[in-house]
Amino acid sequence: MPDATVSFKTFGCKQNQYDTDFLRERFEAKGFRVVESGPSDVVVVNTCAVTSKAAAKCRQAVRAASREGAKVVVTGCYAQVAKDELRDLPGVIAVAGVRGRAALAGLVEKALSSGEKIVDVQPHAAPGVPSPTECEPFEETPVRFPALTRAFLKIQEGCGDYCAYCIVPFARGPSRSRRLESILEEAEALVQRGYKEIVLTGTHIGLYGKEASGFPPLSRVVREVCLVPGILRLRVSSLEPHDVDEDLLDVLRLPQVCHHLHLPLQSGSDRVLRSMGRRYTAESFLETVERARRIRPDAGITTDVIAGFPGETDRDFEDTLLVLRKAAFSRIHAFKFSSRPGTRASAMSGKVPDKVKEERVAQLVALGRELSLEFHRKHVGRSVEVLVEEDMAGNGLLTGVTRNYIRCYFEGKDDVKGRVVSATVKEALESSVLCSL
Repeated sequence: MPDATVSFKTFGCKQNQYDTDFLRERFEAKGFRVVESGPSDVVVVNTCAVTSKAAAKCRQAVRAASREGAKVVVTGCYAQVAKDELRDLPGVIAVAGVRGRAALAGLVEKALSSGEKIVDVQPHAAPGVPSPTECEPFEETPVRFPALTRAFLKIQEGCGDYCAYCIVPFARGPSRSRRLESILEEAEALVQRGYKEIVLTGTHIGLYGKEASGFPPLSRVVREVCLVPGILRLRVSSLEPHDVDEDLLDVLRLPQVCHHLHLPLQSGSDRVLRSMGRRYTAESFLETVERARRIRPDAGITTDVIAGFPGETDRDFEDTLLVLRKAAFSRIHAFKFSSRPGTRASAMSGKVPDKVKEERVAQLVALGRELSLEFHRKHVGRSVEVLVEEDMAGNGLLTGVTRNYIRCYFEGKDDVKGRVVSATVKEALESSVLCSL
């Protein structure tokens, strides 16, 4: 539909942001005019379903866009698992899941011209590990990015772990991996366009290549990307603790690989971890953290924690606090357990009262701030390498991140935007550090 404007609202993870960037380009190719702010004819809401709160925010965004007179397109994880619910929201003209993204702009064009509501949610393969001939293919969605500092590169999608609390495998489907040749082609193109840092991302990238023969291990993918001429930084996104073997830890030695790991702990109680269906113990988790720090003592290690999983006792929660302190995380993302339909945890007994969950989250947030401040204080007086972002911080300062994922703020001239600079840490704050060039 020529002359129609479109805007995008994205919820959830880095993978969703990558998918939105791809969709933005596909809509432009169809003749839509993308607007970054203000009203638009069409609003595409790329949804998240990981918690009930995330799903509620997505519904609110749909209703808000409809009230402003926009035609609403709903896609992403929440659309994959709740298409009927979303189809009936006001203003919705199309609902599509996480498969067939390349066709979405065409579906929207059809819905606008015909006046018919279109629902196109393709089901995933049945749970379990499919044979190589039954694997869903990895959908190639290479993108360009508007900024010239950091680019996401999706190498994998889907998950087959089916942790008791997690709806993601139902939404994203089984694991499927991108060909190494395709990964390297996009990495080379990103470097040639001037990107200084590439972030390897996916739903569960530790499963890379394990669904079929013929794929290299993830550690080799990292090494091959590091060989791309001109690449300065490579960051690996979230890894499940049980996927981190010695080969994968060893890539931390490579000069291009950032000294940062995101390892979701979820709980420090072995009893709760078993109930969750997690594949490690608190002790083995701490051993992985220790091995990483032996290689990179300055490594920033961040984590996710769930408060109030069914059956979690006060003792279980105290065990979690103890493990968090021992791991000395640089950042903690804490959230309340959220029952998701269809997951095993949704039918478990021993529900923790909301008030208790809120109190535990508050303790986790407070501990996270304390540990972040301790981590940042270790860098005061040190010189750090900062990749300066192109956008201002909103407070008149320049901003960027270090290799070990510390947010930095400092005064400087615009000519350093998009460059890697050396800065000295002057002051530690809970969420960031203040530096001077």
